[in-house]
Amino acid sequence: MKLRLQTDYALRTLIFLGHVGRKSKAEEVANTFGISKDHLIKVIQQLTRLGYLRTYPGRGGGVALAKDASAITVREVIEAMEGNVGILECVQDSNFCPMEPGCHLRRLLMTAEKAFYQALGSTSIADLYRGRRKGGLVNLEIDIGGT
Repeated sequence: MKLRLQTDYALRTLIFLGHVGRKSKAEEVANTFGISKDHLIKVIQQLTRLGYLRTYPGRGGGVALAKDASAITVREVIEAMEGNVGILECVQDSNFCPMEPGCHLRRLLMTAEKAFYQALGSTSIADLYRGRRKGGLVNLEIDIGGT
C-alpha cells in the first residue's frame, strides 16, 4: 500500500506540532521538513476540517493540535486522509473477482490489510515522538522552547 504525499505531510505536521507542543507557523513546519509551504497549507486546511488542527489567524497566528497527540492514532489519520481503500478492489468487494468464493489470495490480502491497520491503530502520534524531546525529532533538531 502506498500513501499519498498529502498523507505523509499530514503525519509529519501532526508529529511536529505534538513534538514542539506549541503553536507554529506553516512556514516553520515546511522549512523543517524541506517541503512546499503552499502544498502544506492545503494539508493543514484538510487537517483543520477533519478536526485535528486549530488555526489562529493574524500576525501572531499559526496552527496547533486541536486534540492531544496521544488521542490521535496513525490509523485514523491515514483513513481520514486516504479513505480505507483496500489493497485490491476484491478485498472490499467480494463480487469484484471471478475467483470468489474461495480465493486464497483475497483471504491473504484481507489478513495482511487487517494486520496493517491494527499496527497503525495501536500507535498514536505521541508515540512517534515520545522520548525524543532532548535530541530533536529523529534527525531534525527542533527547538521546542522557541517560538
